[in-house]
Amino acid sequence: VVKNEDGSYSRGYKLATLRTLLDTAGLLTQIEIGSIQTHDLELCRELLSTSQALRHGDLVLEDRGFLDGATLTHLKAQRGVDVIVPVKSNMHAYREAVAIAEMDAAWQSHPSRPAHQVAFVRGVEDVWAECGVALNACVIRFYNKRRGVTDYIVLVTSDTTLSAEWSVRHYEERPEIEQDYQQLKSGGWQLQKLSTTRYSEIVFYILSVVLSSSLYQLFANTQAGSRFAGQTRAAIEMEQLKSRRTHVIVYAGGYFELFETFSFVRLVLGLTAPVQQRLRSWLDEHVSSVKQQE
Repeated sequence: VVKNEDGSYSRGYKLATLRTLLDTAGLLTQIEIGSIQTHDLELCRELLSTSQALRHGDLVLEDRGFLDGATLTHLKAQRGVDVIVPVKSNMHAYREAVAIAEMDAAWQSHPSRPAHQVAFVRGVEDVWAECGVALNACVIRFYNKRRGVTDYIVLVTSDTTLSAEWSVRHYEERPEIEQDYQQLKSGGWQLQKLSTTRYSEIVFYILSVVLSSSLYQLFANTQAGSRFAGQTRAAIEMEQLKSRRTHVIVYAGGYFELFETFSFVRLVLGLTAPVQQRLRSWLDEHVSSVKQQE
């Protein structure tokens, strides 16, 4: 249980996910579950250090909540895994990168936003004491209409082969990732819809949802499932409701049969009049008893 800023309390769990991007989807290849009080970075530290899903040459996209020089250094130096992460405006690396970008004045067009500009800055690791590997920066310059000033975003990366343009292109995948994560939490997958407080049942429910979601995304990334790519589960369910076929289970003694509803109606209409009358009498009696029970 944690206390919110407005004085209210929230209870629950915290879920960390490692998402592997495919052509048109993303798979949750590893997760970590912890208490709601656990800091995001602490929950993910062991996952980032030991995950077999991360391999040499991979590129990890992180947000500011995972800004940690020691973790970034370990990933690059020990595992060969590169990182792109935005730095905070109060950090020396941020101020150094902005100052060099403005001094060099080698601004280029932003790859997707005409009103923004980008600049490449090499070697900002010297002003980040906790970081022990080479870092380059991409400075994004734009006019902040709300504040009425020129503003900056600084992305740093341990992949020294990336240009400013490609640092931006890679990091711009994050909004889509976050949207998919919102779908997982409160969209069609209902990850937050818990009906128990028992930890074992919560873990089982989370694992079931995560596995189901990943299998769906994997199928959507194949040729057979390509028609589902980019569609939410809720949208697919609504589409199915428009043309869903229903079925009827018919019992007789120790036997039963499953009929598609229209096929069953056709079967009934083909029965002789005396048999139909017997069915009608039975249905009248059955419906009457059901209404009395209600």
